[in-house]
Amino acid sequence: MATALRSSPDVLRFQAVSPYIHVYGLPTFGSANKNDSPTHPKAHSKSDQAYQHLPSVSPPDLLSHAHPESLKWINPEGYGSRHVHDKAPFSLWNESDRRFHSPTSNQRAWIIANFSVRGMGWMLHFMYIETDQPPEPVPLTLGCMPVLFVGIGEVPKTPAPSAGYYANPRVKDPCPQISWPKLSNPKKLQKMAVLTCLTETVNPKAIYFLPSMMVVELALNDGRSYEPHSLPGIVAGRTTLYHHSETPFLNSMKDLHRERRLDPAKWEFPETGPLPQDCTNYLLEPPSLLTPGVRLSSGRGAKGTSYENTTQATSAGVRLRNSSTGQDVVTVAYHGFRFSNEVYHPTEEDGVRIGDVIDSRPELDVAFMKLTPSESHKFTNSVYFQAEQPTRLVSEDEIAQGSWSEVDGMSSGLVSLLSEGTALFKPERPPGHPDIPFSRWRSNILAQVFGAVNNRMVDGMCGAPIVGCDTGHVQGFFHLGSGYYSRCATLDDLITEGWAMV
Repeated sequence: MATALRSSPDVLRFQAVSPYIHVYGLPTFGSANKNDSPTHPKAHSKSDQAYQHLPSVSPPDLLSHAHPESLKWINPEGYGSRHVHDKAPFSLWNESDRRFHSPTSNQRAWIIANFSVRGMGWMLHFMYIETDQPPEPVPLTLGCMPVLFVGIGEVPKTPAPSAGYYANPRVKDPCPQISWPKLSNPKKLQKMAVLTCLTETVNPKAIYFLPSMMVVELALNDGRSYEPHSLPGIVAGRTTLYHHSETPFLNSMKDLHRERRLDPAKWEFPETGPLPQDCTNYLLEPPSLLTPGVRLSSGRGAKGTSYENTTQATSAGVRLRNSSTGQDVVTVAYHGFRFSNEVYHPTEEDGVRIGDVIDSRPELDVAFMKLTPSESHKFTNSVYFQAEQPTRLVSEDEIAQGSWSEVDGMSSGLVSLLSEGTALFKPERPPGHPDIPFSRWRSNILAQVFGAVNNRMVDGMCGAPIVGCDTGHVQGFFHLGSGYYSRCATLDDLITEGWAMV
């Protein structure tokens, strides 16, 4: 099914303004006389200079297929994928031993000859290139290795646990019998086994399984203390570090060096005022349909409460049907509808009430909306703006580390994600209550965001489906991230309940 691109040109431009993330080649809505176009925004002298490097198209070109046909991958479901703009005549990925190798002297010479390289480096699973002239368009891989183009001197930082000095590689590995392939995610039973072994010496409240290491986040105020170099630095054959701080480890996974280049609020040329959102009423635009990624707004809170004048805006998820009950719902972000069950599109003030929240899964940050009778036939999963069409829900074990996905939120436009691991979080319990078994800890997928984001944009992206490139497999629904990492709850529970795409 074909449809128009987002009708908000400012949201479309987010991911094309900075040359360091200009991957998709989005239009600038230019024309011979731009003010003649009813879809063109008013000219802003401050922002015009920011868009000069972008291609110009006329309004009719906006009625192309939603997903850009030129954005293609070779095997985007794991490490070793090649992005369409990756023109390197070599691959740095070795499938037989599941690792990337450093570029040879000839490969390095090719990179230097083809890019304006002022510095470069590589880590276990990605490389970075320092340049003041990033390529246009920007490739997401180079020689099949994920790549970041950064400004000169803006070397990316890796996550740094607060108590890494607790670890000692000479302390005996508590579970040497557990292993899984390099640069891949452990299975559920392996995670349970690792946690069981760790609890003999520590009190974990979260554990992160990342490409280069495991990070164990330790509980606070539990009467325990740990001496430097007293805990195992190798667990299940993996380098293991520890985080012991009031600030959760996830909040430390932030690349401050790239913040100004990737945060639209810090760019000099955008218009002053709040960052724009796609407030288009798609029910009033042909073909009068609602799709994943459209703007949703909650109703106002109850009168007499502090929320009586408050609404929250998020992005729509996907339409599901339960195989046992036949119930038909649309997923929304649970935290966006805590104070009101009413759901509006695009805004509560000027939009249409399209449904009501009738059930929720708070641990997944997912709620179920029942569409009103008048709108029940107007929501379709068959198109998702510029992202892949959602096809089916997938379980955690079907999501490979190193796989690429995308999300198209109402406040961000199309953004790419690289899956970098998984995490387990201990659910909070009131004092004195028994601990929850590891099998019921909250499981999340962790991904690095390749695109322009900031906290306000992330709020509006919440609820939008994360879909696998080329496959459209729904891996989860975008949740509040930290810096340039996102996390989302896995969908195994929903699948077990019998929910599937309509």
